Amino acid sequence: MAADVSAHDPTPMVPGLDPAPREVHGPTPNGGYAYRGSGHAGEPVDRNHGAVARVPAPRTPETPRQKAMGVAWDGAWTALARLPGDAALGLGQRGGRLATRVADDAMIRRNLARVVPAEDLDDAVEAAYASYGRYYMEAFRADRMDPAWLDERTTTGGFEHLDAVLEKGMGAIILLAHHGSWDVAARWAESHGYHLACVAEVLRPRRVFRRFVTMREAIGLEIVPLRRGDDMTGRLSEVLKANHLVGLLSDRDLSGRAPVVELFGEPARIPPGPALLNRRTGAPIVPITMLHRPEGRYHLQVLPPLETEGADLREAVQVTAQGIEDLIRLAPEQWHAFQPIFEADREGAGGAEVRR
Repeated sequence: MAADVSAHDPTPMVPGLDPAPREVHGPTPNGGYAYRGSGHAGEPVDRNHGAVARVPAPRTPETPRQKAMGVAWDGAWTALARLPGDAALGLGQRGGRLATRVADDAMIRRNLARVVPAEDLDDAVEAAYASYGRYYMEAFRADRMDPAWLDERTTTGGFEHLDAVLEKGMGAIILLAHHGSWDVAARWAESHGYHLACVAEVLRPRRVFRRFVTMREAIGLEIVPLRRGDDMTGRLSEVLKANHLVGLLSDRDLSGRAPVVELFGEPARIPPGPALLNRRTGAPIVPITMLHRPEGRYHLQVLPPLETEGADLREAVQVTAQGIEDLIRLAPEQWHAFQPIFEADREGAGGAEVRR
């Protein structure tokens, strides 16, 4: 049985805020592998916290429904974050499975049908809801997770790929999908000397956006707010120049203008951000996911860097799509694809107000 997170000091810990980033870690549960960590030796980490204050007030006020939703989210977050670890994990998974019986599962079913055989689809849909529920329970308490507790429950694979990239000194663009539990992955990474800057959509209700940003900055992440019309590549390029990581969720297009490429054999719009940043900085694109394992355990998997040399932009986005496929195939039932992904499903589809 997994240990109770709440037994540890609940004060959020922000690892790696010492003047110089750590470079070698061990022993570890993975045969004593010494994690390199990101950054240049001896240089302090600029986390550029305070993202909420840098986002202008919305041009139009929130609706009563949005305000009520924000209060409900905030209250649920506070209450659930206080639950003992085992209780929170169990509640999240049970709640997710209950959702399969009361929610409209048409979209997740359509998306997963592109990945899993028909005879496995029902089980995959149910498992996706359970994984989604677990994700939220973990996000609500990620800044309270003790790094030693998490390290004992996490195995890793493929870090030689990431560390080899960081040895080149240009940073790494981390290709992420809505898959597994990336907030927990960030918690683990920051406690092992890997600093990330992540792009986050500016949500409504703003109360929810503030809560997510506060939690992620408490972990140690830098949050770069995504707003329509903003050019974020300047700040992200600075992070990469410092030899740190930039994390980009790239399996869902929010603009409706991303290039159409093939994803699991069908047309889909895939955000060009990783390819554009790769072309601008030369930093390699490295796919990574944090997989759920039974009994509150995890596996953090790094895949080899994507080959984009000589590719034009559309070809590089297609390579990105293939990287996303490789991540999802590791555990299709942990792909939280509850919104339209493929072009065949997008016409007339409206996204939810709260998306993570």
